[in-house]
Amino acid sequence: MAKKSPQHLPSHDLRRAYEHLGRVDILEGALAGTHFVQVSALATLAQQQLAAGHARGAADLLRAAEHICFAALAPEDRPGAVAMVSPELKSAIAAELNRLTSHAEERWTESESDEDQAHETIAAIFGAALDLAAAAFARGAYRPALELARAAEALAHVDTRFSTWVSDGRRAERLAS
Repeated sequence: MAKKSPQHLPSHDLRRAYEHLGRVDILEGALAGTHFVQVSALATLAQQQLAAGHARGAADLLRAAEHICFAALAPEDRPGAVAMVSPELKSAIAAELNRLTSHAEERWTESESDEDQAHETIAAIFGAALDLAAAAFARGAYRPALELARAAEALAHVDTRFSTWVSDGRRAERLAS
């Protein structure tokens, strides 16, 4: 979860968005398939949030995209590596995964909004991230599981009331990093 400061500054969100976008731009080139499509969609939506003056939403979308990148690029553990994970570590990972997914699901239900294209895109990526996190954990791919759960948790923070988004059908151009 992102750290919260006692005094929230909009410039902090703008800087966070800029930093996440820079990392996503670097990582995105190594992606393919579904992960590439998801990350590109989130980056485009983040650009729309920035254009509408919503740096916090943009930063959270890009944070989710960054976690998806890390999940996709995390090496699958070699055969037998799961046995090298101690029961204490597996328990700690399971607890963190449970905390992240529970928090994401609770927050997501609290933020119900009108259905539109942006909400549908975020909802689809949110659901896929939770499903893939559970599948990754089940097969012993703990790093991707945690990254995907963190992506879902980040998406749950996005205000999906899109009436304030750029809604004229334009696809925002990606900002240079």
